[in-house]
Amino acid sequence: MGLPLIMFIVAIVAFGVTYVLVYPSTVIAKKLGAVDLPSERRVHKHATTRMGGIAIFGGIMITLVITYLLCNAGVIPRELKPPPNVNLIGVGAGMLFMFILGCIDDVFQIRALYKFIGQIVAAIIVAASGVMLSEISMFGGPDFLQLGILSWPITVIWLVAFANIINLIDGLDGLAAGVCAITYGAFFVLALMSDSPETALIAIVGVAACLAFLRFNFHPAKLFMGDSGSLTLGFLLGIISLLGVMRVATFTSMAVPIIIAGIPVLDTFSAIVRRKREHISISVPDKGHIHHSLMKAGFDQRRVVLTIYGICAVFAVSGVVVASSNDTVRIIVIIMDLAVAAFLVWRLKLFGAVLAHVYNPADRKAGRQRSNSEFDEVMPPRDDGRE
Repeated sequence: MGLPLIMFIVAIVAFGVTYVLVYPSTVIAKKLGAVDLPSERRVHKHATTRMGGIAIFGGIMITLVITYLLCNAGVIPRELKPPPNVNLIGVGAGMLFMFILGCIDDVFQIRALYKFIGQIVAAIIVAASGVMLSEISMFGGPDFLQLGILSWPITVIWLVAFANIINLIDGLDGLAAGVCAITYGAFFVLALMSDSPETALIAIVGVAACLAFLRFNFHPAKLFMGDSGSLTLGFLLGIISLLGVMRVATFTSMAVPIIIAGIPVLDTFSAIVRRKREHISISVPDKGHIHHSLMKAGFDQRRVVLTIYGICAVFAVSGVVVASSNDTVRIIVIIMDLAVAAFLVWRLKLFGAVLAHVYNPADRKAGRQRSNSEFDEVMPPRDDGRE
């Protein structure tokens, strides 16, 4: 069998396994009390279980384990295995650690500091298994900048950041799953273009798992992915992005994953700025995310999610274009991406009161700053200082 057919079959298996595991994950969530109840902050109206990550993690890992066992047995081409310097067992252990961390948070709502430490541990496990950014090509030339000891913190920060950008955007039915499917799809195309079938395989498995879960998660959702799902999907995105740049790491190749994940990155960055300005923990939720702003503009849940899908698709395509074009085209596309991001920041007021004077230029011209009262509902009351 050729590689395209094998990848198609693997994707079907991942879809099927994820689909089948949805019901058991719902049962487990109910038994453990992992249920989201309606509240002022949440937009759903009914109690919904939140450990869909069991189905997502199971669908991805079971499929990949079967595939790699078949590779070792010579049944399918060995080209689908990651590079020999990558320890699959170690990477799987890191993924399992992140998944378990998400499950614990789904059930017990652990403190943000402990969760962050756990994410760092998971990232260190993966980095120690060979998935590490250790050198960068200087302007695409033959000379490489050796990162040395810095490769450890850079890799860990990269992986933890990807895990959290998906975790933070998971606020509406089907939003995170759809955004991840689009992002995984872009990575799949990039991997095929760069002749990295092993990375393409992981990406297409991610796409299939997201689509299967989306069947139950699109509005009105029957099941939420929870932290067990969002941390798993985001963490795997980070791993795939590193696998994609490990062969020839350049400043451009490192920028491409950030462009592809442009919407989650922008949403997370604006949330960090808002919360830091109010001197509250980054982990404290608010109503200033992109999806909240679109809902305030009058969009219903489905329109909000589909709109964000469309914007994500634009960034995903632009990332692929940047990776495969000359410098002139890259500059044009990046400028266009920045323009889209700036428009979203301005139109949706993503930075809240931080840029109130920009959002209300008439007040700036009058020499007085408009009251930030219209942004007060974005930020929750300050906590007691605990993370």
